[in-house]
Amino acid sequence: MSDAFPLSPISARQELGKPLPEQIANFIAEKIFRGDYQPGERLKEEELANLFKTSRAPVRESLYLLQIDGLVERLPRRGTVVKEYTNKEIQELYEVRLGLEQLAIDKLAFSWNDDAHQQFLAILSEMKTALKDFDTISYASHNAKFHKLLFKLAGNEILSRLYQQLGNPLTALLHLSVYKQEHMESSYHEHEEIVRALHDKRFQLAKELISQNVNHGMNRAMQLRK
Repeated sequence: MSDAFPLSPISARQELGKPLPEQIANFIAEKIFRGDYQPGERLKEEELANLFKTSRAPVRESLYLLQIDGLVERLPRRGTVVKEYTNKEIQELYEVRLGLEQLAIDKLAFSWNDDAHQQFLAILSEMKTALKDFDTISYASHNAKFHKLLFKLAGNEILSRLYQQLGNPLTALLHLSVYKQEHMESSYHEHEEIVRALHDKRFQLAKELISQNVNHGMNRAMQLRK
């Protein structure tokens, strides 16, 4: 599924070159990321089919795609609902994420240069703009780009692929973990410190700061369940 999701059924139908089930899946994923569909909320095939003016078959397939991605689940007598992650699942997801990101920093240490620094600064600038506008969706998107850049610059395709397999569940939790202004501000300053440590080639410090950032995000995601 694509990184950029449409914001309406009409724009979803206009995603050129993509099968309708994938377009619908992208639209539903965006709604989940925005919090329009809440964890545990039922997704009714008939209502979605009416929304997209289509039969239930492509809707059913789109829900299957989202189930594979870990964003929805099928429950007995309830049908398809937005997945509710347990604290154990959240902790395990963030633990794997942290291990991969710290390994990416180890790899990045061998290829760190000014171009890499400038790429991180560009994303920080976008995050700062989103913070000033209190645009949680934009901030979360650039936040995700920041962490993906670690793997891109690390230059290890298998490592990057493993991170991508965390996919949409991590993206959903990432969006939810910065839904308050103070969360965004804290997150932004943490990312600033990570880039500063990388620029100073203090890679062990960068790993420690990544650990703090990931753990703070995990704790915020867990708080949402209370």
